[in-house]
Amino acid sequence: MFQIARLVLLISLLMLLDGCTTARDPEGRIAFNSRRDGNSEIYLINANGGGLQRLTFTDAHETCPAWSPDGAQLAFVSNCDGNEELYVMQADGSGQRRLTRTPGAEFHPDWSPDGRRIAFRAERESNIDIYVMAADGSDERRLTTDPAVDHRPRWSPDGKRLLFGSNRDGNFEVYVMNADGTGIARLTESDDWEIFPCFSPDGKSIVFASGYAGRREADLHIMDPDGKRERALTSNPGREETQCWSPDGKRLAFQAEFDGNFEIYIINRDGSGLRRLTHDAASDNWPTWTR
Repeated sequence: MFQIARLVLLISLLMLLDGCTTARDPEGRIAFNSRRDGNSEIYLINANGGGLQRLTFTDAHETCPAWSPDGAQLAFVSNCDGNEELYVMQADGSGQRRLTRTPGAEFHPDWSPDGRRIAFRAERESNIDIYVMAADGSDERRLTTDPAVDHRPRWSPDGKRLLFGSNRDGNFEVYVMNADGTGIARLTESDDWEIFPCFSPDGKSIVFASGYAGRREADLHIMDPDGKRERALTSNPGREETQCWSPDGKRLAFQAEFDGNFEIYIINRDGSGLRRLTHDAASDNWPTWTR
């Protein structure tokens, strides 16, 4: 009887230790690219600032990570084969495989909410437009055909629309279109640049960076999905951009150039509670957040 009790206690302790070692940060995980080891590689960090992990190890440059909806995979950009192409890997950095094979350059991948498609920016025939393809790299389709620059597509939570930035009307503004490329509408209009828009997880807000015109300063702004009720979230000196939402929609991660190089920061949805996440002399860029 005593031996059985000891065995039960031992099993319980092992289960407890296993749970402690495998438990994820309840705040989630943030992937980003950094030059802290010489060239740009993909890294992973817990949203509480712990658990820094390097995911890619090449002599090339890996940038623009994007989580799959289930958090199991990351799409990213690499020039390890000569030009910037889209790749995908498991969340631990394993299983890397190439999705696109073109003479142009692909950037800014974003998974559809159902995980079946990836939207991205691509350069074809000296023009930069928005494309979409199946998550395995097949069935590529062009969504925009304007001679201006269209970039950084982001899906709506219901998968029916895509936000993107474009300078088709002179300077960069925020646009939205249906997932098939129809119904393009302009949401912002100012003398500044509005760039890197993304929907909140509940689809009720759009956050974007505003500034840039003639200066290295930009703040985060938020507006309704129809472009109304725009207001500033931040008003810090320096440049803030490439923002992303936390999975619960309560916070935002973004890169900011407050101390001479880009670091990753976190704020609350209302702009309060600024917190620095990374601390390195190299640039840390393109945060993307998952559970």
